[in-house]
Amino acid sequence: MLPYFPFGQQFNDKMGTMPLTNRDRFIDVDDHYQSEVALKRQLLQELPAYYFQSAPVQDLAQWEVVDLILNNLASAYPDTFRLQCEGDQWLWQNSLLNEETSFTFGDSATLPYAPLDWVGRQLQEDLLLLSGDSANLVAGQLCFGNGWSLDEKMGLPFWEIHAPINPIVEPMMRSAQKLMERLPAGKPIWRLNWSIKASDQLDMTSRHTPALNQHLNDCLPDINAENAGDHLFIRIERQILSRLRESKAILFSIHTYQNLVSRERSERPQSASLISQVLRTTPEAMLAYKGITPYFNHLINYLNTGTITN
Repeated sequence: MLPYFPFGQQFNDKMGTMPLTNRDRFIDVDDHYQSEVALKRQLLQELPAYYFQSAPVQDLAQWEVVDLILNNLASAYPDTFRLQCEGDQWLWQNSLLNEETSFTFGDSATLPYAPLDWVGRQLQEDLLLLSGDSANLVAGQLCFGNGWSLDEKMGLPFWEIHAPINPIVEPMMRSAQKLMERLPAGKPIWRLNWSIKASDQLDMTSRHTPALNQHLNDCLPDINAENAGDHLFIRIERQILSRLRESKAILFSIHTYQNLVSRERSERPQSASLISQVLRTTPEAMLAYKGITPYFNHLINYLNTGTITN
């Protein structure tokens, strides 16, 4: 069952942001941690310049992210992660990966990778750094992107990251841009983004778009109202925006979760009816933007068959 469920009574065209409270974990570590971190590291080894990029002079922000994430992990999961600091000499211990790393905080030469790249290899989350008045993308480790890549978006303001902007999502993107411009340091916010895919491939960055489109075309003849839930996956992104205190940059973290529609339906009471209600109230342009249109009717019929209603 997905740890977060963004489907309510109807489609919501607002950003849907909420403050991250002390009860909320900044970083999620779940049963997929080891396999997903291993996949990130494999991708970064194969194509390092595709999955990690940084503009010059971003060291301060990158080290702030290291500080923020390591302290959060050690506090939230003390039996799994340990951080020892003696002045600038830091020792990081990760029992899940059976690793320890000693380094001098602030000295990038003491780490095997750039600070943001190194700390991203300790997490399931993708990490992006946004800076300046327009919240431009200045650095990122993006391994599990949904239809985009760093190659296409580096240097762009946040609202253009999902360009070409569909008119249906432009107000939301511009609202997000304004929200980030006003985001105070130390008060992170979070939101959920959802999509439904014909594949559970985590790395859906744009280099895979042709293959994923072909996979969908190959699957479509086999999808019908009886089995749609066994072919389609709910894909959720938990997105957190956090203003860093010294650099004033914004850390944008994305944790991707997936579950087969049929599995979610069996594990979560009412999920089928709620997903159906949201899909039936989603504008056609948004369904097209999310890539759901080709299997929309089959999915709706599947969700409405044998559902439990209030």
